[in-house]
Amino acid sequence: HACTHPTRTIHHRSILRLTMAAQTISAQALSSKSFFGNASAKFQARAAPAPRAVRMTTKAVIKPATSLPLDMEKLELPMNTWKNKTPLTAKVKSVERIVGPKATGETCHIVINTEGKAPFWEGQSYGVIPPGTKINSRGKEVPHGVRLYSIASTRYGDSFDGQTTSLCVRRATYWCDELKGEDPAKKGLCSNYLCDAAPGAEVQLTGPTG
Repeated sequence: HACTHPTRTIHHRSILRLTMAAQTISAQALSSKSFFGNASAKFQARAAPAPRAVRMTTKAVIKPATSLPLDMEKLELPMNTWKNKTPLTAKVKSVERIVGPKATGETCHIVINTEGKAPFWEGQSYGVIPPGTKINSRGKEVPHGVRLYSIASTRYGDSFDGQTTSLCVRRATYWCDELKGEDPAKKGLCSNYLCDAAPGAEVQLTGPTG
């Protein structure tokens, strides 16, 4: 059978990746032209709280590659390429709010430029180490712990060149009945850092794992 032949297996997987990439490009074009072109005015007309200020992705930021680096199909499963004590310093490329103004909470699509130094398989996760330190149970000042996030793109990344990765992050906030609003002291440290990040902001990555 074809599925038992290594060369044919790679061939079928390559076709699958190309199909996924084409569908993604088509979806991006559809969302940018049909959804945002027709629905943005409706959203703006609704009486809803103003969303948090976020940096929207533009064509100038994300430029899809003209061809896929198909050699990535032969990539062996990478595991823990970057460790907690020696993380990869990557940079945020863009942050985009991907939910409507009436959505419960806020979720952002974050594209991170890894320069191809942290390849991964679909379904894996990256660890993110938020900036700053904390006091541990022994009274010692130590870096914050790793937070795991599932990778939201194929191994080719949003620009299909293998140089980026993407995370979809929901901003963690906590409602306080006494304050009648969000308690800033209890907000999620890492999720808020990522959702508030500006292009060029550094991110410490570990992994991939899973």
